[in-house]
Amino acid sequence: MAAKKPEKTTKRTTTSGTRKKPAASGRGSSSKTKGADGGSGKTLIIVESPTKARTLSRVLGSAYQVKASVGHVKDLPPSRLGIDLDHDFAMEFEVNPDKKKILSEIRSQARLAREIYLASDPDREGEAIAYHIASELESLSLPLKRVLFHELTEGGIRTALEEPGEIDFRKVEAQKARRALDRIVGYTISPLLWDRVRRGLSAGRVQSVAVRLVCDREEEIRRFVREEYWTIDAMFEPTGPPPRVPPSFMARLDRIKGEKPVLSDESSAREAVDRIRNESFVVGSVAQTDKKRNPYPPLTTSRLQQDAANRLRFSAKKTMMLAQRLYEGVDLPGVGPVGLITYMRTDSVRVSPEAAETARAWIRSRHPDQLPSRSPSYRNKKGIQDAHEAIRPTDVTRSPESLKGSIDPDLFKVYDLIWKTFVESQMAPAHYLQTTVLLEGDRGDQFRATGRILKDPGFLVLRGVQEMAEPDADGGGGQDRILPPLVEGESVRATGAEPAQHFTEPPPRYTEASLIKELEDKGIGRPSTYATILSTIQEREYVEKKEARFSPTDLGKSVNRLLVDSFPDLMSVKFTARMEEELDQVEEGGRGYRDVVGDFYGPFHLELEKAKKGGMTNLKKLEEPTDVPCPSCGSMMVKKWGRNGSYLACSSYPSCRTSRNYVEEGGKIRIVEEETPDGEVCPVCSAPMTIKKGRFGTFLACSRYPECKTTKPWPPKAEVAVAVPEGELPLCPECSSPMALKRGRFGTFLACSRYPECKGTRPLPTGLTCPVSGCGGELVPRRGKRGTFYGCSRYPECTYLLNGEPVRDPCPVCGFAYRVRPGKKSEDLVCPNEACSDAVPRS
Repeated sequence: MAAKKPEKTTKRTTTSGTRKKPAASGRGSSSKTKGADGGSGKTLIIVESPTKARTLSRVLGSAYQVKASVGHVKDLPPSRLGIDLDHDFAMEFEVNPDKKKILSEIRSQARLAREIYLASDPDREGEAIAYHIASELESLSLPLKRVLFHELTEGGIRTALEEPGEIDFRKVEAQKARRALDRIVGYTISPLLWDRVRRGLSAGRVQSVAVRLVCDREEEIRRFVREEYWTIDAMFEPTGPPPRVPPSFMARLDRIKGEKPVLSDESSAREAVDRIRNESFVVGSVAQTDKKRNPYPPLTTSRLQQDAANRLRFSAKKTMMLAQRLYEGVDLPGVGPVGLITYMRTDSVRVSPEAAETARAWIRSRHPDQLPSRSPSYRNKKGIQDAHEAIRPTDVTRSPESLKGSIDPDLFKVYDLIWKTFVESQMAPAHYLQTTVLLEGDRGDQFRATGRILKDPGFLVLRGVQEMAEPDADGGGGQDRILPPLVEGESVRATGAEPAQHFTEPPPRYTEASLIKELEDKGIGRPSTYATILSTIQEREYVEKKEARFSPTDLGKSVNRLLVDSFPDLMSVKFTARMEEELDQVEEGGRGYRDVVGDFYGPFHLELEKAKKGGMTNLKKLEEPTDVPCPSCGSMMVKKWGRNGSYLACSSYPSCRTSRNYVEEGGKIRIVEEETPDGEVCPVCSAPMTIKKGRFGTFLACSRYPECKTTKPWPPKAEVAVAVPEGELPLCPECSSPMALKRGRFGTFLACSRYPECKGTRPLPTGLTCPVSGCGGELVPRRGKRGTFYGCSRYPECTYLLNGEPVRDPCPVCGFAYRVRPGKKSEDLVCPNEACSDAVPRS
């Protein structure tokens, strides 16, 4: 089978989308094939993650060598654009500095291998990773085969290896196009925002549109005018002979003289109630209809994120992290790592016939009454990518109950959601008998009552019939309500009528689930990017969560306004959706990389130049007049913009330096008075301290600022209890005074007890000795650009580094003194000893 020969490169690869003649490769190489160095070696499989590598190693055994690239090995240079805008948008890729060691190990193992499979994830990003790894292995004489693991089970793995393919260069082109578009937007607009707003801001082709959706919704809420309305519910009972079950029922006023009731105030509602109390009613009609509620289709990536947010209160980022672990493999007692679900990035609701039949067999053995005559079919949305099945369990017989207590609770919740949704999708619908009764009054009033009885629970038996409160597919919903047996023309008596006041509600702010649904409905981004989009707009402080709903910050509103004014096309929802369609066309072969990027860059460049030449407002220099007097000198204050957002400043600056925070209520500005906590005085000049707000939260500042610039943390941060006895704390390295435990932005640390006279600090000791022979140092936490890591206290003499948190738990395989937790919430512990079979590579 043929595979395209990657472009020749050593450290850097420049690609412009031109295709080279593919190099020949054989399909199904013999086990007697010699390695690239002339010797006979193992089959090398290169995947993305160490967890996936462990799962494959367990299934395939010692004849295979599985190596993880740990994500992308190449990327655009971090310090410059890396795209030649004048020559077909050629992209300059270079090896990531932290992947040089991994690549070196891959090359070494590849030279000894008898055959090589590139097995990164089956999507655009995975295809690009495979392509870049291939570009680093092009000097080998062995052909490189591409395999796609849609599920990490023994059957799925063996099947994939028996049917290797080629790198899909259309997917590579589509990934390059997306990367180029995002890079051009980010690297050209972000510096503009630094200049006009504040440093550190960023703009994104998709994230900025997501922020716009949040800002537009906030503006809708601000403009919304609430309107009062009233409803009337009345209790009725039949006048015929008992027994009736139930003896009475509730109905709502539905018509007044044939028209919808318009009750805009209490007086009109009371007038209607008085009329109803003296009115005679008969049953006008009784209609009974069979209603069907179909199960939902199997989960797509978008639906998984939405359902996990609604049912489990998980963020999209957390959901995708857990789903990734379920796909790559979870350690099961007595079994080892097993892939529990199929690939979790998919737009399709398609299910393979084999998987459907397995589910039907499970249903037949446990709920035979709820097995439909044939497997239900679900239609995909127009234009979706159908490369992968829907998300489903790899083995239906592995029920959630069988895994309870064996896996992490959060993993269990996501697996339970996926398993039940899939099995339900293959079951029969639920059937209801719905009864609608219209009650006619002799003064022109009409009431409506609706009852519902479950006739056949169908798929609902899997979750329990008590969970029927979810809405019907036709919009109705709620628990069953039983009406008494009624016949047309029968008299009924109103035993009470109560008016209820209501107000129209503005559109709700977005939750994670509703924002994901809005992005999907409008075609913005792709399901695999939603988690990143939602995380990024929060990390950039453009939006914040209040009671689990997104609100734009002042910064988000200001940046959104600037971008909408200066880049109307880029910020257009329809334009962004069209760009996603064009990226799909690149993957389908309908358009080329250069065409898509070129068509975008031309108009965008004109808007960018216009913005640079003064088309974008400079918030740093903007002063907006207000009618708020300065509390110090009486001059009018102006709105200004600082790195922490907008604030009020005296227009008489610099003679008056008064500034205040403010809030806008009903279009009017109100100064937020500074709080002065009792007993808090400046340790330098003894003036009262006031509470201020900065980019990292609240703090105390001297009220004599700027004459005195003393600050203190607020609220006071209590020293945290750690597993280090007070008497064993080391002495200050600067003055030999006792040290004390303190908590800062990055966690707990040791600081001199004589602070601020002495500012000596050191990391918190762990009590774990450095494993390097003869070193004598100990492991201490350090802070890097990617978070906390652990290193030797004798750095730079000793450069031992460890990713993850060390745990005092000896390795059961080699006896190493401690093991490592790779992630903050990870339950897995791996041995840092590279010679151990349970090892994880250290950086």
